[in-house]
Amino acid sequence: MFAKENRYLTSRIDQRIPQELQLQIWACIDTRLMLTKGKIDYLQVFTLEKVGDSMLAIHHEQERPKMTNIYYINYRQEYKDILQEKIFVIDDGDHSTMLFAYEY
Repeated sequence: MFAKENRYLTSRIDQRIPQELQLQIWACIDTRLMLTKGKIDYLQVFTLEKVGDSMLAIHHEQERPKMTNIYYINYRQEYKDILQEKIFVIDDGDHSTMLFAYEY
């Protein structure tokens, strides 16, 4: 699941999410894969929250097994318009796709 060579994103993600944040989301999944020895849910959910003036919290959740992690990175003004968005990363067994929840 979530093989690095089969990762895709929708055009809306590509247009609205800066590349460095896309890479950070994939890195969150890679960390979870490492920590759980590859046993993660097919659906990974991300929400973003501004913390203070300079930090962005990336909330990373899954349902089965229930797991939540929060990662912190430097906040950039260009993140302002995506703070209320929910991002899904779904693995169907053949490839993984990053998309906004409303695109599902």
